[in-house]
Amino acid sequence: MFWSRRSYAARVTSPLPYINPFDDGRSPTEVTAGMDEASSMIDAAFRLERAVTRIGNTRLRPWNMTLSSYTALRILANQPHLTLAQLSRRCYARPQTMTRIVTQLENRGFVARDAHPESERALSLQVTEAGLAALGEMSEEVLKISDTLNDTLGRDDIVATDRRLRQAALVVENELRDMGRRED
Repeated sequence: MFWSRRSYAARVTSPLPYINPFDDGRSPTEVTAGMDEASSMIDAAFRLERAVTRIGNTRLRPWNMTLSSYTALRILANQPHLTLAQLSRRCYARPQTMTRIVTQLENRGFVARDAHPESERALSLQVTEAGLAALGEMSEEVLKISDTLNDTLGRDDIVATDRRLRQAALVVENELRDMGRRED
């Protein structure tokens, strides 16, 4: 939960409905948790991320893939010749995690490592023909998640929410930089 230095009364302008993360959507949610609006938004963002990850992993099960592996493959298909470090940053993953993911993709024949065209020391990652074929099949399933959100929220709400969440992320990332702490 997000905590503020302001007093509780100053932070909460109106009580928000408590949303139980384990609720299946059929239970009444009349209890208030006393969260301020920003805390509720953070909670909702985490809940959406977890739900998307779960449904993505479920949809990718026939290919024995995870949403993280699919995302790495999709990014490499759109931006060939990335290094492992660059791919890690674009996937918001730790380098150790990305090494494991790329090794699995390489073992399946979906990714190849070659000399990087701009660096003697770095290796370049590229999606193979088999990887592109698998990506095409998997994308049909994974994009159903986007279709559901588009049908439910509509384009204008999605664009506005996307803009606001990216704006909020920049503010928090800048605050972290100002604190002089290393991002993990």
